[in-house]
Amino acid sequence: MFKSILSKALLLLPFITTSAIAEPLAWLAKDSQRQFVLLGSIHAGEQDFYPLPQAFLDYWPEADGLVVEANILESSDVTINRDIPTSGSLLDNNDKEILSDIAKQAKLPYLSLIHSPPWLTAMNLQMAMVSQAGLSPLQGVDVVLLQRAQQQQLPILELESVNQQVALMENLPDYGEDLLLSTIREWSAMQTELNCLVSAWKAGDLQHQLSLMEESQYSDETEEKLIFERNRDWANQLTNKASYQKGTYLVVVGAMHMLGDQGLPTLLEKQGFTLKRLTEGEKSQCE
Repeated sequence: MFKSILSKALLLLPFITTSAIAEPLAWLAKDSQRQFVLLGSIHAGEQDFYPLPQAFLDYWPEADGLVVEANILESSDVTINRDIPTSGSLLDNNDKEILSDIAKQAKLPYLSLIHSPPWLTAMNLQMAMVSQAGLSPLQGVDVVLLQRAQQQQLPILELESVNQQVALMENLPDYGEDLLLSTIREWSAMQTELNCLVSAWKAGDLQHQLSLMEESQYSDETEEKLIFERNRDWANQLTNKASYQKGTYLVVVGAMHMLGDQGLPTLLEKQGFTLKRLTEGEKSQCE
C-alpha cells in the first residue's frame, strides 16, 4: 500500500489515451488446489480507470475471497508515535525552505508538516499532489473492489493491518527521511511524470513500469522495506495452505509489488505455481 501511496504507483494522472486492447496487467497463479488472480492496484483514481480488465472480473463470481494489503474501509485505532524525530529536526535549512514553498503550492500548513514525522510529511505532500491532479482515494482500485466485496458479502482477507503499515513506516531508516527528501527534491519531476506513470499502468506496459521502478530515488534499504520484504511475506502467506485452502482468490495489491524478479507473481511461480498473463499490454504513449 504505502509504496504506492508514497511513490510512483499512486502519483498518476489518467489523461493519456491508449488503444482499446491495452489494459492493466493481471496474472493467474495456480496449483492443484488454489488459484490466485492478481491485479496491480492504484490507490487513488478517477472514473476513467473503470471498468477493470474483464479477464480479472471474470473470476469474481467464483471467487472465495478478495485479498488486499489491508481493509482500509474498516475503522482502526491507529496511533502515531509522536516521540520519534520530526521533519523539522532532520531537514537542513535549505530543505526547509523547499518544503515551505511546496507547502504553499500544495495548500498545506507548513507548521503541521514540519512537526510531523518525516514519513507522514511525505505522505501528506504526495496525497496533496494526487488531489491537485484530480485523483481521489474514493476511486482507488482497492476501495472500489472492497466496497463491491462488502456489498456482495465476499470474504475480505488482509495481508497486513493498517497498524502494521504504520509501524512499517515508523521503522523505516531515519523514520522515512529518505521518502521526504526524495519527495521535496524531486517535486517538479514527480509532477511531470504523472501522465507517464498512469499511461504505463493503463496500457499494461510492463517494461515501462519496470523502468520507472528502477529509476526510483529511494535508497536500497528503503526499497527493501517498502516493497521486496513485504512481497516475500505476502507470497509466504498465500502459499500457506492453512490460510489459503482450496479455492479462487482475487489478490489486489499496489502495482509496484507485481513487477520484476522479486514481484509477487514471480515469487508465486518460484514456489511452484503455474503463472499466466491474463491481459495483453502494449507500449504506452509516453517517453
